[in-house]
Amino acid sequence: MSGAGRFFAGLCGGLALFGSAAVLAQQTPEQVKADAKAFAKTLIPGVKATATNGPTPNNLPNYQAGTPAEAALYNDPDNLHASGEAAAASSAAYGQMQDSMNTRAKFQKPDLDAVVARSLDIQDDPKSLVSNYTDGAEGSCKPLPPGSGGTIYDEVTCNTGTKIEESSPICRVPLVVTVTPGSSKYVYTCENWSSQPPRAADNSARRCQPAFNAVVASGVCRERSRQTVFYDVCRQGTITKCFEPDLEEGEEITYECDTASVSRPYTVETVGGEISDRKDEGSCNAATASLTCDLASEICVDASPETRTINGAAVTRACWQWQRTYSCHRLSAANDCGVLESRPECSFVREQCLDDPPQAPCQVTDEVYRCPVPDTISAEQQYICDGDVYCINGECETIERTPNTEFGQAVMALNSVADASHALDPANLTIFKGTRDTCSKTIFGITNCCAPRGIPIIGGGCGSEDKVLKDKREKGLCHYVGTYCSSSVLGICTKKKEAHCCYGSKLARIIQEQGRPQLGLGFGSAKSAKCEGFTVDQFAHLDLSRLDFAEVMAEFVEAARLPDELQTATEVQNRINEYSSAHL
Repeated sequence: MSGAGRFFAGLCGGLALFGSAAVLAQQTPEQVKADAKAFAKTLIPGVKATATNGPTPNNLPNYQAGTPAEAALYNDPDNLHASGEAAAASSAAYGQMQDSMNTRAKFQKPDLDAVVARSLDIQDDPKSLVSNYTDGAEGSCKPLPPGSGGTIYDEVTCNTGTKIEESSPICRVPLVVTVTPGSSKYVYTCENWSSQPPRAADNSARRCQPAFNAVVASGVCRERSRQTVFYDVCRQGTITKCFEPDLEEGEEITYECDTASVSRPYTVETVGGEISDRKDEGSCNAATASLTCDLASEICVDASPETRTINGAAVTRACWQWQRTYSCHRLSAANDCGVLESRPECSFVREQCLDDPPQAPCQVTDEVYRCPVPDTISAEQQYICDGDVYCINGECETIERTPNTEFGQAVMALNSVADASHALDPANLTIFKGTRDTCSKTIFGITNCCAPRGIPIIGGGCGSEDKVLKDKREKGLCHYVGTYCSSSVLGICTKKKEAHCCYGSKLARIIQEQGRPQLGLGFGSAKSAKCEGFTVDQFAHLDLSRLDFAEVMAEFVEAARLPDELQTATEVQNRINEYSSAHL
């Protein structure tokens, strides 16, 4: 039986469900409408089954086993048109189509002009049509729901634990020199001989006795040193001609006296004086108070002149003042999760320790919250007024529509397959390949280059890779993998990096996020995120019907929103005018 035959048979069977024509004639129009609606609802499951089930030889119209005769046309395309015309002459379906064309209603230009005139009146006052169409009751308008398809969420991080504050204080260290004056000492030198030197005049002026005996005994003078000497007659200058000398052994004694008590030549020496120096650390101690510091550098800033007179003494030093730079830190407890904890729309997801290497207890903890993304789309509000009214010959009926919740999912599944063909990497035959992108954030600091979607980057110091990732995240292309410590001081993390897997489209990201669990795959760790695409075999094993496309479906719905009624009416009017001009 042909498709048309089955249709009419079904229609007759449906009429049989209502009863005989006599019974139909006894029903009111309202009862007939109610029966028709009830019958139509019984057909819906069959229509859905036909749309969702795959084709089989039993449900394909005009299916013939084996090779159909039309297969010969594959190699003879020029004969296709002629064969079609020949088959049309005996085709019931083609005949029905021709009958429909021949019997369709035809309108004269005055009638069309009247319809256009009424359309213009409705355009000026659309409520005149939908209001007061039943019992004089005024119609109502309801706003259409936004085309968001559901709230979009993003994962946001914060930290608790130990905060390490780093600083680099600079200070000056002067050299302090102290000179303690000494006392004056009078130094005498004399000689002791066992006898008068030969052939020489009396040398009593150099003899120690008896001049020093008394002063030594009184304590005014003290013997400092004693050494053996030999007397040389030539050195005395009393003999004009020197000859081989006769030497005589004697002693030379040095005395140190408190006063010039002996009438002999002497020299004055200052003894007992002391010079000391130290670095004045006062300024640097104040700059590093309550901090744990290491000396980073020390340079001389005052080296001239090298020799300076202090308390009458000449003091020589290579440097008289230094400048120091320290590397310091202070530890304190910190928590910047208060804002996320106070937001009821945010929910706690997980936490991880950022210590590198790990410590017990953990010094810095990274906490992850799931928060809604601020809505940045301000679509114009649209309305639907009264009911969906359908009128024939003055009889109007409000059509009740049941939303099709499966259509969007089916469209997204088909679009996923289409997108996969464009996202194929021919080099390694993978689909929806991503890239690993990172951004940085100072822990317990101001700079945040990983600001969540809808919030601008905070602070300076953000590099190009931070800004590239920010742009991708704003477009919804990235999946958050995790956080790891990128810089630490004394084992305490001070800077972290977030790792994301980013894809070429939002749809690819959703398929990766929800498809990997089906295949038992993960995204790896933050330091070595696995952003590779699916193999062709893996993608073939995905059940796309289990994926939630609500986030991207919103964009499809937004693009397919009801058009402006007045604009549509104008387009219809223009087409009617074009048709009238061409055919009447």
